[in-house]
Amino acid sequence: MSAVQASNDASILPLNHVMQGYGKTAANFAATQSIPFGFKLLAYPVERIRLLMQTQHTNKTFESSSFSSLRHTASHMKTEGMLSPWRGCTPTIIRWFPSQYLVLFLKDSISDVFPTYNKKTEYTKYFCSKVGSGAATGVINAIVWAYPLDVVRQQLATKNALTWRNAVTSIYQRHGLQGFYRGFVMDAPGLMLFRGVQLGGWDLVKDHYGNAWEEKTRINRFAHGQVISLMGSVVAYPWDTVRRNLISMDVKGSSYSEVYRTGVSTAGGLRKFFYAGFSARVLSSVVNGALLEAFDEWKRTSRAA
Repeated sequence: MSAVQASNDASILPLNHVMQGYGKTAANFAATQSIPFGFKLLAYPVERIRLLMQTQHTNKTFESSSFSSLRHTASHMKTEGMLSPWRGCTPTIIRWFPSQYLVLFLKDSISDVFPTYNKKTEYTKYFCSKVGSGAATGVINAIVWAYPLDVVRQQLATKNALTWRNAVTSIYQRHGLQGFYRGFVMDAPGLMLFRGVQLGGWDLVKDHYGNAWEEKTRINRFAHGQVISLMGSVVAYPWDTVRRNLISMDVKGSSYSEVYRTGVSTAGGLRKFFYAGFSARVLSSVVNGALLEAFDEWKRTSRAA
């Protein structure tokens, strides 16, 4: 064997090792995400109920229909056909794995950028650092990938746009490319609150338990993740309601103040408008606790590999 060939073989071996490592990492990620992804598909009909209830006060597509409760909204969907509960599910499928990978990868990368504080002597700064890194993660993921697909999903789920082409064309013709980021100004604070509480809170809870965390059962860890995610939903939901109703109004030039006035007036109160459909959100949010535990499981299997 010549010296050149030996040198080439030696350079290929590390490359092969790296590629195999990436392959194992991707396979582990897909495996650990399969359970929360399955939850998401099963729970999607409830998610569509939530979207219909949340936008009922400005959505003129179904004026004759009542979305005042889970039962009434489910009854309406029955009239649309057998597959109607999954209308708008395709964008969710497309965005799922890239979006979750971005969120969970960015979470650790951004955490490394934030200053490190001693949780015993500088707890306030420590707490803000954890929440801030989670908030930044949510906003970056939305800008890069998730938000435009979510706008299309809402169009499919709450309007009479039966195809992707109809939904995308309708958004573009009315608002141009910026239509795919319509409502983002209001969504950004909500995302920061939700991801800050969810991801930052998850890190805080794990740090609180220390080594005892790994000794807890998966069900126990999932329950912690679910409670943390619901706390994030409670504080972020009003922001999400306002931006979704702005998208739902679908009128060029409509403002957040107009959405607020119309929504509160039609709903009959601030709380009824801000938290319309929140009961469905609680039912469909089981996936959030599963996601947090799935990500930690992925890290554990990746380290073991």
